[in-house]
Amino acid sequence: MRIAIDMDEVLADTNAAKLTFLRERGYSFTEDEMTGRKVTELVSDEDAARVETMLHRGVVFGNVDVIEGAQEALARLVEDHEVYIATAAMEYPASCVHKVAWMERHFPMVPVLNLVLCGDKSIIAADVLIDDSPRHFENFGGIGVCFDALHNRGQDVAHRLMRWSDAPDLIDRLEQERAQ
Repeated sequence: MRIAIDMDEVLADTNAAKLTFLRERGYSFTEDEMTGRKVTELVSDEDAARVETMLHRGVVFGNVDVIEGAQEALARLVEDHEVYIATAAMEYPASCVHKVAWMERHFPMVPVLNLVLCGDKSIIAADVLIDDSPRHFENFGGIGVCFDALHNRGQDVAHRLMRWSDAPDLIDRLEQERAQ
């Protein structure tokens, strides 16, 4: 199968970087407060704008942590599938060089030519798209798999990936269903 995988909050823990930035400004949130909401919805307009400015500078994207289990799961997936990384990097154009360097450092098993820096993910020609934002599934021609995150809990999706360790089995199941 051809699998497209989002970067931010799927492979890269950009939410943790945002939370660190906001904690430095005196904010603290419970898991319940963050469930179903983006952290920028929980702060003042001025601080939400500061988060956006940080993201637009791009550097933060090169220094985020890897989501737990992602490296192991992708190492397994690339053995049997075509794996592409599809990130809406054009939302933050200055992030591109940092995202490519981050991928090369943390996911060397994914060839750099398999990195797709885009905006609208409906152009992606893949069987499966794993993404934390279900909005990307609306015009996507394949199967959308929502990677679980606090901000997307409560959203109704056909397929949800709770953790990376479940990915190989989920992909196998989707492949079997598609073959029937």
